[in-house]
Amino acid sequence: MRWPWHVVRLPVLFLLVVLEPVVAFLCGGLALAGVLAVVFFELIGAPHFPMWTMLAISMSFVCALVLYEGAVGLFSA
Repeated sequence: MRWPWHVVRLPVLFLLVVLEPVVAFLCGGLALAGVLAVVFFELIGAPHFPMWTMLAISMSFVCALVLYEGAVGLFSA
């Protein structure tokens, strides 16, 4: 059973490692931009701004990055 796992694991790991800088930059950047937008719009007191929705979306980018790092760890073990 180890041989088929290695046949699947190595190409997937290669793809995940190659895409890791792009995914980290995008997810981290979008999470930071979302939090900064929430802070900005709350400071200026924008009416009807969905603060909690924006924060949830920003945190989901952080969770996606953590899951991606977990997938890299799973396939590299």
